Amino acid sequence: MKTTVTNLKKSFILVIVLFSACSPTNTEISKDEKLIRQVHKDYVEGWKEMDEEKVMNLLQGNAQIQPNLFDPVTGKDNIREFWFPDDSSKTVINKFITDIISFNLIDSIAITTHRSLLDWDYQKDTLSFGMIQKGYNTTIYKRQKDESWKIWRSMWTDLSFEAK
Repeated sequence: MKTTVTNLKKSFILVIVLFSACSPTNTEISKDEKLIRQVHKDYVEGWKEMDEEKVMNLLQGNAQIQPNLFDPVTGKDNIREFWFPDDSSKTVINKFITDIISFNLIDSIAITTHRSLLDWDYQKDTLSFGMIQKGYNTTIYKRQKDESWKIWRSMWTDLSFEAK
């Protein structure tokens, strides 16, 4: 009986050792992940600063966005017109907070999903309103020939939006 208990203990220890050896212990993120997370951060900061060029330079030429409740918008020129129309309107981002909850890197493609809170105001002529949106966004990034990363696709879904 003593031999059986000793063998069980040895087997249990062996299973623990094998399991821990198979578990990833390296928590260091890759160079590509750092670059992609920086693109995400620059995107958010670009919006907070209302820096049109900063935001637009993060997009690949054939980028496509899928805003909640709208048709897809394809190509940087069309996206620029959608986001930054040349019509004397003014949009102000009061708050933009994101939290990446999923990150996947597959060769030259990266996919992130993040929660977001966006508080913004809009004004054109006598029309003025503000919104607070909470939702989820999925963004697909593509590695460029120069090894940088650009936003290729982005889709967001509002879980809640309310007029201010």
